[in-house]
Amino acid sequence: MFEEVVGLMSRPRSTDPSVALSIAVPLSMKTRLDQVLAYKQSRSKWICHAINEKLNQEFDYTSIPTTQLLGMLHARNVVDYELFTLLKTRVEEIEAGQ
Repeated sequence: MFEEVVGLMSRPRSTDPSVALSIAVPLSMKTRLDQVLAYKQSRSKWICHAINEKLNQEFDYTSIPTTQLLGMLHARNVVDYELFTLLKTRVEEIEAGQ
């Protein structure tokens, strides 16, 4: 009987348990973080939230210059050197006209 009551009182296990993670940050960063957090706020929760925000960000492909994208395609053998030079010349013409 006692075991049944104890079993009812325990909470369910997490489906995504936490694990310890050891990282090194500059002392100045830790100091800044500690200044931002209230006394009873969890540093771990704050950092988990920051990591989630960063991981869920959409990457802005428009920030990569077009010629760099062409170079990446050539490096991955998606376009051969001849097509790469033709496209690069066309991009330079378009950018010069703007």
